[in-house]
Amino acid sequence: MPRTLTTVFLLLCSTGFLRAFQPLPPQQGKRATLVPRIDALLQAHPNVARGRLGLLVVDLGTGAVVASENSANFFTPASNAKLFTTAAALVRLGPDYRFRTVVRASPGWQKGDPTVKDLLLVGGGDPNLSGRVLPYSKSAPNGPPLSRIGQLADQVVDAGIRVVSGDLVAVDSRYPSDAYPDGWTLNDHLWDYGAPVSSFSVNDNSLQLFVTPTEPGRLASVELEPEVGQYLVLNQVVTVAGRKDKIEILRDPGSEEIVVRGEIGQQASPGAGNPVRRHEEDLAVRDAALFAAQALSAALRERGVAVLGHPRAELSETAALSDLPEVASLQSAPLSEIIAVVNKVSQNLHAEMLLRELGFAETGAGTQAAGLAARKAFLEEAGVTEKGTGYVLEDGSGLARQDLITPQSAVALLRYMWSRPEREVWLASLPTGGVDGSLEHRMAKLSHAERIHAKTGSLSHVITLSGYAEPLPGKWLAFSILINGSTAPAQEVSDFVDQFCALILNTAR
Repeated sequence: MPRTLTTVFLLLCSTGFLRAFQPLPPQQGKRATLVPRIDALLQAHPNVARGRLGLLVVDLGTGAVVASENSANFFTPASNAKLFTTAAALVRLGPDYRFRTVVRASPGWQKGDPTVKDLLLVGGGDPNLSGRVLPYSKSAPNGPPLSRIGQLADQVVDAGIRVVSGDLVAVDSRYPSDAYPDGWTLNDHLWDYGAPVSSFSVNDNSLQLFVTPTEPGRLASVELEPEVGQYLVLNQVVTVAGRKDKIEILRDPGSEEIVVRGEIGQQASPGAGNPVRRHEEDLAVRDAALFAAQALSAALRERGVAVLGHPRAELSETAALSDLPEVASLQSAPLSEIIAVVNKVSQNLHAEMLLRELGFAETGAGTQAAGLAARKAFLEEAGVTEKGTGYVLEDGSGLARQDLITPQSAVALLRYMWSRPEREVWLASLPTGGVDGSLEHRMAKLSHAERIHAKTGSLSHVITLSGYAEPLPGKWLAFSILINGSTAPAQEVSDFVDQFCALILNTAR
């Protein structure tokens, strides 16, 4: 016999859940029928119920609340914070906004001169100086990681330059500070998701490390791609029989020495299509601007240009560079395509760059503080306030551990963006259930999963999802579900969220 809501209330309070779902006024119709369904879902997931859950579901047509629980309480949002940054960027900068990366020559150079003293690579904030295919496509394979840098090098050669007698300098002035926002943890710097924030984003400021087995008892082969920079790799990985890998990667903050140790199994997994098995990790570069200078220097040398000096990075007044001769340039994709990457694949670095670009566009200072102020002003216009709907956001991506939002703030933002002229661009930027982005491999058993368009978020003990649901053609809901403090396996919590999505898709049926 099903437990009553009162019994569930007592059970969930005793296990740490803040409150059980309360019976709702009978005139609320669909809202009332949703309560027992959520009740049953919680009973089926007692491990999830031991954590904290907040949710809010609102009918976008009528404004009626379909379901609400702890919707005014604060929760760690993880990557749901990206919604606040990308929405601000889309509205403030516009869907057609573009970035420009420029190569300039030292004074006196003229087009056709074969020798230039210094070349200056000026960072313009383009997040996609990589082999990524745009517009976003889940099936399009990436091109070479330095393909965009190669395009700049081709233009330098076309301009007639054959000798750089001085240095190749990456000027990183557009976003001059806060490479690692406060609230990121010490080990975030090692991995690609914690890549340093800069006006350069060459290959997402990351390197791919590949460990390939050899013969049992021998050291494995370790490679970095792209092979740019002065990284010292200490290989301590031994090849063993079987398929199991146990690999640890260490790098001290600020160091270019990477220690790779452990074991790698020689045998590939059954059914693996690639006959050469290898273990891959995505690592962050140490210095984004220096990495960009090194990449362009290497590309020029590959094309026969003699670079006699050294690649290096510096901060210079960007305005002071505008009178220097322009040698080459790249224009970014439009912002509409850039935010699709941020939201679909949850790209932290790109979100942080957009936050700083908000500040740059508003004040000419692309600092984190200026970006936070510009985003705050936008959110106030959207009806999302720190003391009203409630939020604390200290970075652009949600990686900062002090970030907090409420379901009310998330849904208020979603409702505002639904009313905007940019609605279709905004909606298209979100992952689609069972189709693409971070929801591609979720909701496999969910009927009409493609009617869920929502941003995922995950950290240790945090699973979140906020976005839109279309229960029937033309009938739309905005929703936010935030789960913190659950010790259940992440897969179980994600399954719970997916089943919650199934419930709201059935609210109108």
